[in-house]
Amino acid sequence: MTRSDVLPAVDDAVRTGDTACHALTVTVRDGGHALNRISALLNNLSVRALSFRAAEGGGLAVCEIVVPAADSPRAQAKLRRCVEVVELSAHPAGEPRVI
Repeated sequence: MTRSDVLPAVDDAVRTGDTACHALTVTVRDGGHALNRISALLNNLSVRALSFRAAEGGGLAVCEIVVPAADSPRAQAKLRRCVEVVELSAHPAGEPRVI
């Protein structure tokens, strides 16, 4: 999938029962397979929500991922090792993002 701007953005207020979640925002170089690689990296973690927005002609894409707080350090470590990742930020879901 190279264009997914029709997908809704991840809701920062995602919570599952009493489990607090972290929202990860990842900027990646999209060569057409970035979403596949991210999915493969996170396939054994409990991903609560994921959205992927890519530019029309490729280039940079933004992926927003919500994971339980307990899985957040592992997810971040896996994503940081991914070659396509340009930038990664994390914050507790439900808290406003500092831009």
